[in-house]
Amino acid sequence: MSDKIKELERENLILKERLATLENSTPSKKKRWQFFIKFTATFIAGKKLKTSIYNSIQEFNEQKRISLQTTSDLIASIVKRLTRIGVVALLFALLPTTLMIYQNSLLKKQNKKIQEQTHLAEASRRSAQMFIMGDILSDINTELETKKDKKLSKTLVSRIVGLSRAMKPYRYLVDDKLIEKSISPERGQLLITLFKSDLNPAFFEDQILQESDFTQAELKGANLYKVILRAINLKNADLSDATLVNIDARRAIFENANLKNADLGYANLSDAVLRNANLTKAILLKTKLTKADFTNAILDSAVVDNLNWINYIKDDLHLKGAEQLYKNYKVDSVYSKVFDKKVPTVLRR
Repeated sequence: MSDKIKELERENLILKERLATLENSTPSKKKRWQFFIKFTATFIAGKKLKTSIYNSIQEFNEQKRISLQTTSDLIASIVKRLTRIGVVALLFALLPTTLMIYQNSLLKKQNKKIQEQTHLAEASRRSAQMFIMGDILSDINTELETKKDKKLSKTLVSRIVGLSRAMKPYRYLVDDKLIEKSISPERGQLLITLFKSDLNPAFFEDQILQESDFTQAELKGANLYKVILRAINLKNADLSDATLVNIDARRAIFENANLKNADLGYANLSDAVLRNANLTKAILLKTKLTKADFTNAILDSAVVDNLNWINYIKDDLHLKGAEQLYKNYKVDSVYSKVFDKKVPTVLRR
């Protein structure tokens, strides 16, 4: 019996120890919970806002009123805290948008590089045609040495026509940037070389110029003094800064061509098509323009024969597009660096 009593006392002692342990641990958990609530409140509300709230409550409990200074501090703390939360939220909201914009920028740069590589590969392929042109020019020299009539065989003419059509326009890099419009430097080089070959003029016009494709040819700064360009199609070609003095370009097509700063003095442009051509600062002294088409042509600062030039092409020559030119332009005497004196110049009204 005594053994059972001792055993019960031992179990009672163990239970008391466990109870004491639980009682000691409860305040610890309670403190941790209070600390968590305090930390969270401080994080959300902010230390200054928490202090302002505490001061307001304490002042109200002591004086049953809240002073103006305490109220101002409380409102200022609330506004500041809300503003801070708004800024942080705004930053988090803008982060995905910023990353997306940056990603799109990288994609645009990558696409631009791919496009440039594509055009450069095309330019490399086109330049290989220069070797073919070298063979053709060699055959031209050989035939002209043996033919007094200065005419080429049909086979060689077919090769020239085929080559001109194969020389497709493309864009290439200038100062690390692709040029805006596709152009064919090879067509320009082929045409210049043919001019210098001293071919029979009538044969050159009928068999080569009219059959070949010289549209979008690059002839920038070319010296084409007194050459024959009858009925040639130079649509979208670049003839800026070219010397075209005394050329025979009757029935030629210069539609959308770039003729900026070109010298067309004494040129024969009868029946020529210059629709949408850019003749800015071009020289048109003694230029023959009978039945030419100037529809929507650009003539800013072009040098002409006299102050009555626009009336002349409108009333005497009755050129296409002259009425519109009369509405848009006038002619006045302006100093020219090229001529080192005042010359009749086309100006916008």
